Amino acid sequence: MQKLLILEEQPVMRVGIAATVEAAGLELSPVGVGSTGDAIEALRKGGWAAAVVDTALAEAGGISFLGRLAKTHPNLPVLVFTAMPETPYGLRVLGMGAAGFLNKDASPQTLCEAVERVASGHRYVSPSLAEQLADRFLNDSDRLLHELLTDRELEVFRLIALGNATAEIAESLNISPKTVHVHRSNILRKTGLADNRELTSYAFEHGLIPGRREADQGEGGARDDTPT
Repeated sequence: MQKLLILEEQPVMRVGIAATVEAAGLELSPVGVGSTGDAIEALRKGGWAAAVVDTALAEAGGISFLGRLAKTHPNLPVLVFTAMPETPYGLRVLGMGAAGFLNKDASPQTLCEAVERVASGHRYVSPSLAEQLADRFLNDSDRLLHELLTDRELEVFRLIALGNATAEIAESLNISPKTVHVHRSNILRKTGLADNRELTSYAFEHGLIPGRREADQGEGGARDDTPT
């Protein structure tokens, strides 16, 4: 029986996904890991039919890891299963080579359908994401500001908007604080946003981050510890 790799930081979620797949009777043997390092080690053993990956990882940058997988294991179908919003991340990960995208709000039945589909060599997209793909094809020039960013810049953008300080972002993405500053400068230049406050407001308005609490909004959102 071929194996299904589950990359999910939360132990309860790993167990839940595995149990859902097994209960559905899919001919896949789920193997859960909690970090990108463990995922890389597991993939070396071979025998994988597909992978379920949460790109909202606290370490190593989940979106960047997806790009790495596309290069090192181009024949591995990857279903991104995450709490990150479908817009804009769905289109982004599909463009990076993911075989499907599914939000964690989905039902267990939908999850199994998505896993089965990508494991059999097909793609899985929700009806709303399929509509976005069609709109993108027909209106390629009508791009939002954050769509001008590279994958790493989008990760930094999101972490800044979530209120992470430069040192926290550097540690999370395994890059230097100086590199974080460079990415931030590029983000502001490409988007035309003035500072972290505007960046956070834009991210909230366009669904790049979840809704902020009233207290957070009153405090001004993201910490602006980076130089302008």
